[in-house]
Amino acid sequence: MNIIIYSLSTDLSATKLQQKASIQLNKKTVEDMMLCSTDKLLLSIFEQKKVTLVEMGSGEVLSEIALQDNPRLMCMVATHLAATTLGKRGIQFIQINGSTLKEKSMLNLDIDVYGVSAHNDNLVVSHDPPGLQIISRDGAVIHKLDNTTAGREVFKSPRWIATTSDSIYVTDWGTHQITRLDSSLTILQTFTGPLLQFPCGIIPLNRYQLLVCSRDNNSIVQIRPSTNSMTSLLEKQHGIESPHSLCFCKVQKKLYVAPKRDKVLVYQML
Repeated sequence: MNIIIYSLSTDLSATKLQQKASIQLNKKTVEDMMLCSTDKLLLSIFEQKKVTLVEMGSGEVLSEIALQDNPRLMCMVATHLAATTLGKRGIQFIQINGSTLKEKSMLNLDIDVYGVSAHNDNLVVSHDPPGLQIISRDGAVIHKLDNTTAGREVFKSPRWIATTSDSIYVTDWGTHQITRLDSSLTILQTFTGPLLQFPCGIIPLNRYQLLVCSRDNNSIVQIRPSTNSMTSLLEKQHGIESPHSLCFCKVQKKLYVAPKRDKVLVYQML
């Protein structure tokens, strides 16, 4: 689902992104954000223990539900089904029926789960103690990688996850790097450097380019895995300040960036 929405053939570094009017969220603090259709955003509001559905054009709240715990990160599992992590409580599935949200099943896990992404009909989760797991939708562990199984320190604070058809990417606050893995959690590549400072939200635009929020650099960074290169795409002078999550709508040709405060920044691709 995520790959279909984000898929873009154009290299964003070769285009101009023009800032448009922001979406105002009435002091909601956004932990994570994603597209659930071409005109609706799903937001996890950590402090209020809520997940909120917002109309992108007006910022109108269409629906919201209160959860058992503070929602962290999210992903689309199917066309009308989302998932959000709830720390030690596990993963909450949420049904999206048009403009209405409804709680579905709860998946209890024995880890403190942070990030989640759908991959090949399974889920990839990041967690504390620091590690990464691929699990089935009923919680069965298929693959796992942590500092114990690897016999060395692989992760310190793994957080956001992005997936493509053949790769898994995870950001790590403790190491300020991004790790690329295959579907067996074998490490293929790492990205690190001065452009990445507390990497947060990450999305694939296609197999050849990703975007990541570099929170403490106040920038949006483009990564090209094929050349192991990084480019700063948007910075503080473009309105970026402590970016936390982002999403891209191919239909609208717009990039949405949440700075973890009461608005979502909007950039039009020209």
